Amino acid sequence: MKTIYSENTKLHNPAKEFISHNLIEYAESPDRMNIIIESLRWFKEIEIIPPEEFSIDDLVKVHSAQYINYLQNAYSDWVAAGLTAEGVMPDFFAVGKIRKDFLPKSPFAQAGSFMTDLSTTIVEGTFKAAKYSAFSAMTAAKYLISGENSVFSLGRPPGHHAGYEFCGGYCFLNNATIAAKYLQDNSHQGTKVCILDVDYHHGNGTQDIVLRQENMQYVSIHGHPDSAYPYLTGYENENCDKVVNFPLKGNISNQEYLVVLKKAIEEIQKFSPDYFIVSFGVDTHEYENEDLGTFRLTTDFYKVMAETLCRELTMPTLILMEGGYKISVLGANVTNFLEPYL
Repeated sequence: MKTIYSENTKLHNPAKEFISHNLIEYAESPDRMNIIIESLRWFKEIEIIPPEEFSIDDLVKVHSAQYINYLQNAYSDWVAAGLTAEGVMPDFFAVGKIRKDFLPKSPFAQAGSFMTDLSTTIVEGTFKAAKYSAFSAMTAAKYLISGENSVFSLGRPPGHHAGYEFCGGYCFLNNATIAAKYLQDNSHQGTKVCILDVDYHHGNGTQDIVLRQENMQYVSIHGHPDSAYPYLTGYENENCDKVVNFPLKGNISNQEYLVVLKKAIEEIQKFSPDYFIVSFGVDTHEYENEDLGTFRLTTDFYKVMAETLCRELTMPTLILMEGGYKISVLGANVTNFLEPYL
């Protein structure tokens, strides 16, 4: 199995974030990649290769040009204004009608226009890291088009909280929809792509983008927004022909999750996609920090999950990395999911 990975993804390395009333060490750290890469090297069937270079124009196919321009310049503009070199972090959020169609001059106003929380700090290497995370997803998509049956895109920052023109939840570029759009643009007309999101958190960014695209489906199994980030999206009443949400209360067991996974598979089979993308997060694990996930899935279950997907959904599959922050079990959780695809 080809695994697409770039060392450039480590360039995004903020010192801190604000979450759950605390200023803490940044959880979505480069250490996540080190742990996963070391675990993958035990499998002779896995070939780790760097991503190809692509155009910024590919990013604008799912994100607004103004947003991409902001990400490219946010840090340098912030520092040039005399603000802290530790990174871009807003102190005001332009919600609802407060947000302007034009880009305001103040770096604080710009940050508040595009950022949705205080856990998505922009530092000097953020855009380059996010860009190569997206390039990894596109490279994986290219391999699917050339005939590979399954490919793993190991990128960070993750992507599913990044919307058409906003970042949040550690995410800056929406890797899943960027890959989906690449698959469509380089395959036959009318190519259908389904994104299944099994990260603990609802992919509000992916949903936002899929609703703007054609022939894409988004299916998500996630913690209920009544108590789980991002709190405002992921309800069943948002479901439509393009979106199917399965919000679940906490303490979900393996068997309870498997029942819902099979329902999700039925929805995907109805859509009958040409390509299948798994937004794969392991913050559903039983050892995950309570602030970041309250499901109770075990390490062994990730293999069962993948075996079920392999058996029922046989179209070319792109697996891309989203969340999962418990370092002690991260490598085992990821490799268990990948094993049935090897």
